[in-house]
Amino acid sequence: MKYSYQKNTFSICRISLFIFSLVLLQACNNSTETNNSSESPLFSLLEADESGIHFNNVLQESPSVNTYVYFNAYNGGGVAIGDINNDNLPDIYFTGSMVENKLYLNKGNMQFEDITSNAGVGGRNDWTTGVTMADVNNDGLLDIYVCRAYNNNFPELAANLLYINNGDLTFTEQAQAYGIADQSWSTHSTFFDYDLDGDLDLYVLNHLKVNTLDHGFSLANFTNPVHERSDHFYRNNGNGTFTDVTVEAGVLNYGVGLGVVSGDVNNDGWPDIYVANDRQEPDILYINNGDGTFENTIHQAVRHTSYSSMGVDLSDFNNDGQLDMMVCDMMAQNNYRRKTQMFGMNPQDFWMIVADGYHYQYMRNVLQLNNGNGTFSEIGQMAGVAKTDWSWATFFADFDNDGLKDLFVSNGIKRDIEDNDFKIELEKKLKDGYYEGSIEELVNMMPSNPIPNKIFRNNGDLTFSDKSSDFGITQPCFSNGAAYADLDLDGDLDLVVNNINLTASVYENNARKDLANNYLQIQLSGENGNLFALGAKVSVKSGDLQQHQELTLTRGFKSSVEPKIHFGLGSHSQVDEVVVTWPDGTQSRLNDIAANQLLEIDKTGAKEGLPDPWGNKHTPLFTDISKTSNADFQHSENEYDDYLKESLLPHKTSQFGPKIALGDVDGNGWDDFFIGGASGQAGVLYLQNDESDFRESSGPWQRDRAYEDIGALFFDADNDEDLDLYVVSGGNEFEQDSPLLQDRLYVNLGNGQFERATDALPEMLTSGGCVSAADYDGDGDLDLFIGGRLIPGQYPFAPRSYLLQNDNGKFTDVTAETGNDLLSPGLVTTALWTDFDKDEDLDLILTGEWMPISFFENNNGNFTNQTEKYGFDHTTGWWNIIIEEDFDGDGDMDYVAGNLGKNYKYKASDYEPLHIYCSDFDKTGTYDIVLGYYDDGTLFPVRGRQCSSEQMPFLKEKFPTYDQFAKANINDIYGDEALESALHYQAKLFTSSYIENQGNGTYSIRPLPIQAQIAPVQGLISRDFNSDGNMDILLSGNFHVSEMETGRADAGNGLLLLGDGKGNFQPTKISESGFYAPGDVRDMVLLNSDSEGSPLIIVANNNDRIQVIKHEEGGVQLEN
Repeated sequence: MKYSYQKNTFSICRISLFIFSLVLLQACNNSTETNNSSESPLFSLLEADESGIHFNNVLQESPSVNTYVYFNAYNGGGVAIGDINNDNLPDIYFTGSMVENKLYLNKGNMQFEDITSNAGVGGRNDWTTGVTMADVNNDGLLDIYVCRAYNNNFPELAANLLYINNGDLTFTEQAQAYGIADQSWSTHSTFFDYDLDGDLDLYVLNHLKVNTLDHGFSLANFTNPVHERSDHFYRNNGNGTFTDVTVEAGVLNYGVGLGVVSGDVNNDGWPDIYVANDRQEPDILYINNGDGTFENTIHQAVRHTSYSSMGVDLSDFNNDGQLDMMVCDMMAQNNYRRKTQMFGMNPQDFWMIVADGYHYQYMRNVLQLNNGNGTFSEIGQMAGVAKTDWSWATFFADFDNDGLKDLFVSNGIKRDIEDNDFKIELEKKLKDGYYEGSIEELVNMMPSNPIPNKIFRNNGDLTFSDKSSDFGITQPCFSNGAAYADLDLDGDLDLVVNNINLTASVYENNARKDLANNYLQIQLSGENGNLFALGAKVSVKSGDLQQHQELTLTRGFKSSVEPKIHFGLGSHSQVDEVVVTWPDGTQSRLNDIAANQLLEIDKTGAKEGLPDPWGNKHTPLFTDISKTSNADFQHSENEYDDYLKESLLPHKTSQFGPKIALGDVDGNGWDDFFIGGASGQAGVLYLQNDESDFRESSGPWQRDRAYEDIGALFFDADNDEDLDLYVVSGGNEFEQDSPLLQDRLYVNLGNGQFERATDALPEMLTSGGCVSAADYDGDGDLDLFIGGRLIPGQYPFAPRSYLLQNDNGKFTDVTAETGNDLLSPGLVTTALWTDFDKDEDLDLILTGEWMPISFFENNNGNFTNQTEKYGFDHTTGWWNIIIEEDFDGDGDMDYVAGNLGKNYKYKASDYEPLHIYCSDFDKTGTYDIVLGYYDDGTLFPVRGRQCSSEQMPFLKEKFPTYDQFAKANINDIYGDEALESALHYQAKLFTSSYIENQGNGTYSIRPLPIQAQIAPVQGLISRDFNSDGNMDILLSGNFHVSEMETGRADAGNGLLLLGDGKGNFQPTKISESGFYAPGDVRDMVLLNSDSEGSPLIIVANNNDRIQVIKHEEGGVQLEN
């Protein structure tokens, strides 16, 4: 038999073989905590004979059962946990792909009995997928809804099943009678009351019946979905039947659904839906409109998603009262598997699906932090949970009862279908795109490597630590569905995992035996129609520990949990307050509840009109007035592909603007501002009047639109007491020594009219980054430092920088005469004139990419690099900005510096720096870039064999297989001699930081709060924003132009940090401050404005409109 493997015809599971097209191999840094603690593990894996659970999801591969004919063949089965006989002991139901489903009755003490046959719930050995328990017929007993798939010959055997609980440990299948025997190939389902009419409705998640990755097929269905290939939504009629309202509810869609969860993500009282779609199909966030319809807000709410989204959960992991999201993908955790197993999307394909309206999608897990304003910030890389290998189920639960929800992830796929060496071998065997051997031979060519599941402990600071080994989760397996419950009623949550070709894993939690932490479990009794109160929200407060949960059962992957709510309390022995918000909005409140019990709460007596326990008590200090402001500049980037000449760049270097110049240029007492344009776009000057209105003023810069404006500064160049304009030219799109790299000086003729000075500047054909003015030589006029940002086409070599001496408005390059240290100090981003050595002249601090915070001491007009002297030689990072202020009130200047942050692919530390090498490694006359990162103490190249060999073809000859390349360290690959002779930098610090001046020429540096690390910081302002007498920090950032495999740094929203006058800073929520700047920020300034004294914040965004945000002076002071 011939098997076709033509492109866009058949695929392996979720990702195409890409046999006829090159793909980029994903390569990402990884950091996993290892702890060789001698303490007993948190979980004990029970033997099957001990628990009585012998379920094994045996998968027998054959010509009809494999990933080539059914791409979900290795997706495995699910787990549902719930008390089916109301004896308070949670029972367990497993689904199988090719085996009988099993129901196990909990007999107590972690003992279970197989009652499948008598209960009548085994199925017919059909291909079953997800399972959820819910009280569908409202009799107080949990029923079981089972999804089925993969049966083309007999569609009725793919119909979903509804087992109605008869109350005597038997069930009757009635899906057809209830109208929910969905015959699509379903993955999972979730019951919830979407219309708040008191009964449970049903969302059924479906997947494709065809193995295709053809984008044309996808796009046609994505833009014009049909019911046959859509998920389906069923409204409960309240009479034992359901009606399909997919179209009416607005959820007609197209996708490859693998995960679904419901919850009130925007806290408006109406349950919403998140759908996780596999492959290129975008995830969906359905926001409930409250009128029986939903709206997909994924683009507005989420800035990027996983690429191959699998399991999903909604839960408040950071205890702020908002539901956050975790979605799994399949990024390998270690270097070897990333280099051998994972693929990277072709850049053309990536941008094609973005242009077609899908989304920015990256092949890694995503942890979406709820911002409380209808949007999310993805922080998985900072949190340490972005890479867990081929993952399926994921859910949050407090496994150690410390009051913080931990994270579980199930892992493993039966065949390494993305093994790159397998693809090479397969390609060799193809004839005209067809494979003529047996399917068994083909399947057996693929490696099969079980891997352990993962469990992460919540650190309470938006990060998690991998505790899999310490917690006893070490069994290599092919795990899929999973669920949690307190199976033995001892007050901690146990784990149950469904495995392929291995007995199901039952983990007993030992937290109550080994830890001193307390707990509270809550069982809710709702009204008729929703007796288990699904959708209710529960908040508990114990001292300063406040937690929030919403009762929904479908979580993770193909699985559901028991209808109880479990809170760990740590050392608290009492709960001060329990607040239940029922689905209809009424509340029940209880006080002074003892810990370590199951608390039953009935809705009877619930009251209306009570305050939200998480309500905001603050008046925001900032208001966005962009829509009403006349300052409406839209930055528009010119199209330029940096990677054509420098394919291994870590990010684009042609999109560093715009920047803002600030000052009163027309002398009316109000600050005006100039904002630069991209190449092909003129910058704009906005003049402000006394009513905080702006008008655009024309100028000679309009004739200079061919330049790329990178920096801008208003200063008095000619000592005539008005402000002139200096504009830094730069960019990567120009050739070296292009005249379009020449900076420009525009002289103010008075009243805000300008002309370009043609002879005031020396020739400076450098791609610049910044400009700063100061009278460094004390002669009464302002001199300039211009920091070089890059050499076009030669990243990361340092360009020329310039110290320009002012002589009656004409500037002379005196850099060499004042010491060579400023000639090429690095890839400079910011220059700050400041007297850091207290000798009454101005010194210079520079920041930059691959630079330390650099101190240049001014001694009689000569500058020497004293970075090491001041203790900053180990601060090399990707610094963007630095400001000065006396933050601790001791009379000297402290500093705050914005860096790359921690929420990025690249990590850096003193002991494991991020390396970059640049040289002509392949002797072809062009520079090659090699990034290096550490994995388990060994330095490896960041990029994989495919993309590296496209730049340096000799690598394919040196390493014929991906296996060989993956095992080789960076020295093995490039050679000691070549690396030693290359340009070499090491980044050791990526945290945005506070630098405290301790006097006597000494400084200490420490990171800003973790909330300031979720994105690169590009803008900083210091001011006492809350009028408490202490200086605060307003910051903003992001960086959307990282190379495609790295992914956009887009989690930043702007952040107000309140200072306490001692050098400490408290982050504020968006709801408290009102400040929200989510764009690709490049600059931010504060304008004196408004006759009432309210200043304006101008935020400059790359390739987007500016924001104008008003600071409300005299606003309610935030607690500090």
